[in-house]
Amino acid sequence: MKFTRLIFVFLLSIISFPPFSIAQENNIKNKDIGVLVLAHGSMDKQWNNSIQEVIDPLKDDYYVEVAWGMANALSMQPALTLLEEKGAERIVVVQLFVSSYSPIIRQNEYLLGLRDSLADAPMPMMIHDMVNHKMTMKMPENLQPLEVKLTTQILLTKPLDDHWLVADILMDRIEKLSIDPSNETILLVAHGPNSETDNDNWVITSHNLAEQIKVLQHKNGDAFHNIISLTVRDDADEEVHEKAKQEFRAYVIDADNYGDAIVIPLLLSQGGVEKKYLSRLEGLNFKWSGETLLPHYNIARFIRLSVEEALSESLN
Repeated sequence: MKFTRLIFVFLLSIISFPPFSIAQENNIKNKDIGVLVLAHGSMDKQWNNSIQEVIDPLKDDYYVEVAWGMANALSMQPALTLLEEKGAERIVVVQLFVSSYSPIIRQNEYLLGLRDSLADAPMPMMIHDMVNHKMTMKMPENLQPLEVKLTTQILLTKPLDDHWLVADILMDRIEKLSIDPSNETILLVAHGPNSETDNDNWVITSHNLAEQIKVLQHKNGDAFHNIISLTVRDDADEEVHEKAKQEFRAYVIDADNYGDAIVIPLLLSQGGVEKKYLSRLEGLNFKWSGETLLPHYNIARFIRLSVEEALSESLN
């Protein structure tokens, strides 16, 4: 057990940002509450920094740690342990992911003791070496729930999904490109999962965002000609991926034939994935800024609101 603990501490030193100073910890307002933010992470400093910037304001009120990766036990365990050692008796785990419909989310639930068994094949664990800018993948063996004290209360929040704050961000992105709404088709393009069921639900969630955008646009004047929600499914098998690619191109071609196509990436942060969209649309006409959900102050608002709502619900 001691050896395992040393490994966790070492891993934390290369996958996490530096902890607070003692002076900062002494000024924490809620000394029994910790916040653990789960985010995919990237070897791209810009991606990680954009996440860190929206998390930092929480540090005045709570003990805060970040665990990078896709339901990554190697980063989640030491982060939880550190929060407990600082005195956190309630830990709010914020899932900073685009969609709930993913094996990442289900594995998070299992690791945190909120699901009795794994619902999917174990996710690979990414080990980020931020110093040397390297990333290695490790497949977990006999994955078990994480260790927390019996007295520690874990509160898990929902991902971004179709939250109104996300719709507000997307509207901001669209307005920067929109000139004549009645002749414009908006394409909300998300990464998407491998599973057909997950993908269907992911698209439904994105459609809910589209409906909110329609309401926001109605307040501004003319409605958009159409708003389409789709996924590119980068990680699915070749046949599924190719089908998604051709559907994407077909939607853009149809939109361009009618008026203008505006392509909006429904991604958390820039890190290269959004650029793959452009390669799929080579030779086509469309409007594009490449702006993702971050940077935007609404993400910081979403994180704080998620924490506050989880704490409030825990008292009811």
